[in-house]
Amino acid sequence: MEPTSTKTTSPTAFAAEGPDCERVNTILDQLLVGEQPTAEDSDYIIDHADDCSPCFDSLDKQQIFIGFMSQHLGRKKAPASLSRTILAKVQVEMA
Repeated sequence: MEPTSTKTTSPTAFAAEGPDCERVNTILDQLLVGEQPTAEDSDYIIDHADDCSPCFDSLDKQQIFIGFMSQHLGRKKAPASLSRTILAKVQVEMA
């Protein structure tokens, strides 16, 4: 079996009628087996997510997609002092 980790999906995958769902499936299949997508594929799948929800109808692929998006978009944590600051302001307002 030929390794696909260096494989890039076709950059000309945009068909005249819209986004290429097969390209998304290929990228998601690569993610399922632990392969990292190229930067171009990462950009494509993020852009495609805005346009095509049917690509993500499989629960497994939804979970992979959510993991991919979380990894690439990240989440900012609240500052450790936030709860103390809010509590202090509430106590001032109630006094």
